[in-house]
Amino acid sequence: MRIQIIACRVFSRELSHLASVSPNTIEITWLPQGLHDHPDIMRNMIASALEELERQSGAKLSKHNPDAVALGYGLCSNGIVGLSAGRVPLVAPRTDDCIALFLGSQARYEEEFKRLRGCYWLNSGWVEYGFLEDAHISSSAYVKNKRGEYAEKYGEENADFLIEYEMSWIEKYSTCAYISSPVYNCAAYCETAMRYARENGWAYESLDGSLRLMEKLVGGDWNDDEFLVVPPGRRIAAAYDGTKIMAE
Repeated sequence: MRIQIIACRVFSRELSHLASVSPNTIEITWLPQGLHDHPDIMRNMIASALEELERQSGAKLSKHNPDAVALGYGLCSNGIVGLSAGRVPLVAPRTDDCIALFLGSQARYEEEFKRLRGCYWLNSGWVEYGFLEDAHISSSAYVKNKRGEYAEKYGEENADFLIEYEMSWIEKYSTCAYISSPVYNCAAYCETAMRYARENGWAYESLDGSLRLMEKLVGGDWNDDEFLVVPPGRRIAAAYDGTKIMAE
């Protein structure tokens, strides 16, 4: 089977590894990390990637067309809602976001979500692609630089108010959880997660990651409980019955 995957860069190490050892022929189109913060932009960028595949196929620029296109995305703030399958089926995991994929299942994610309410998640992909070390929004360097910018623009007193408002998101979290990777686990990244927990006054947890769901995505093992297979000509819609997404 030939599978074209359109995925967030945060999966770079895991999906690249799985593609290299898969019996299927896998090609991956990478999109920037962080699009879940801008679901309309995310939807448009994935749609553009799908359209480009259709264009190449129609113009016979590709010697081999995929048998299916799979998304390396969860629901992600409804960022995949509205995407349509072209000439081949479009496959999407029935997950809220990438964390379920890194943990191996939506069921495990929901269990951990209940146990670790107010959890800020990190793993190697998020550390590598989610932020620059000195520019991350919770780092002391970021706060110092940002406050300086505010002070220059709005004055010292206003700068204190603005930086306090901007950093108020930290209070919504109580734990930083680092998900290890079976493919690549860097001690320095784990230490980064511990440092963020310490700096923000959060508890720290370390969880073992799992390739299980990503293996199914790459392997074409798309059981209906965990994956939506959208037939050609239909599109992804949000579902509110626990299945996350449906075809319409």
